[in-house]
Amino acid sequence: MKLGVSSYCFRQLMQDGEMDLIGVLDWVAKSPAGHIEVAAMDGEYYVQNPDVVSAAAKHSDEIGVPIVNYLVSGDLRTADGAEIDRLRRQLDVAHAFGARIFRHDVAPWAWREQDPGEFETTFAKVVEGCRAVADHAAGLGIVSTIENHGFYMNGGERLARLVHAVDRPNFRVTLDLGNGLCVGEVPGKTAATLIDVSASIGIKDFHIRRSAGDGWLKTLAGDYLLGTVAGHGDVDLPGLIKLISAKPDVPVSLEFEGLEATPYAIERSLNNIVALTEGAA
Repeated sequence: MKLGVSSYCFRQLMQDGEMDLIGVLDWVAKSPAGHIEVAAMDGEYYVQNPDVVSAAAKHSDEIGVPIVNYLVSGDLRTADGAEIDRLRRQLDVAHAFGARIFRHDVAPWAWREQDPGEFETTFAKVVEGCRAVADHAAGLGIVSTIENHGFYMNGGERLARLVHAVDRPNFRVTLDLGNGLCVGEVPGKTAATLIDVSASIGIKDFHIRRSAGDGWLKTLAGDYLLGTVAGHGDVDLPGLIKLISAKPDVPVSLEFEGLEATPYAIERSLNNIVALTEGAA
């Protein structure tokens, strides 16, 4: 397994000014991980600070910790030209980082269509937008991806349908092993459906309950989720790791989003994943 870490794991430390991207790269270089993915999420910070991007790319190369994926927000529900142009500029950032994979959203995280008709009309626009982004990515030698993320474009069948409809050889999936739970899908089903069209994989763990207090995420199935250290939750990570081990060349990145203190929780998660991987061998 090509195991790495998402910078999203360090989001609080980065927001508080305790770490920057260079610091994250240095931390990863001393850990069991071998690469990082950079999560810009909702910000334009890296677009607006090309010096930060070039410095991180240079440092990444010097210490041997490649930046494999660049993740941003996106809203292609109307295939708006300005939004497509924004994503093209973000693709240029991915290229400057040296990333060969680019992940963008197609709708706000919490949005869900109201009826099948709205889904179909929105889906057609999303296909149009994804094609435009993927075509720009192809010129940069980048694989453009959509993650099973949020409440709209989530679940194995929806993403598999999108990949088929976009019909671009460089349009694939960033497969998050836990996110299918948000729409009531068993993680093993999501992974089995999407593993063959996945360019990268995100690994996380959740506590899963039928009832919970404040701070838990309610899924479309009525369950409640709370992120935790990988290996400490209820997701069948041993089974999922065995499944994805059939694709050893696909980069796998930890995405920790629990309440436990970092970077301790990140280190513990990586160690648990390594142990589970060795057990699956």
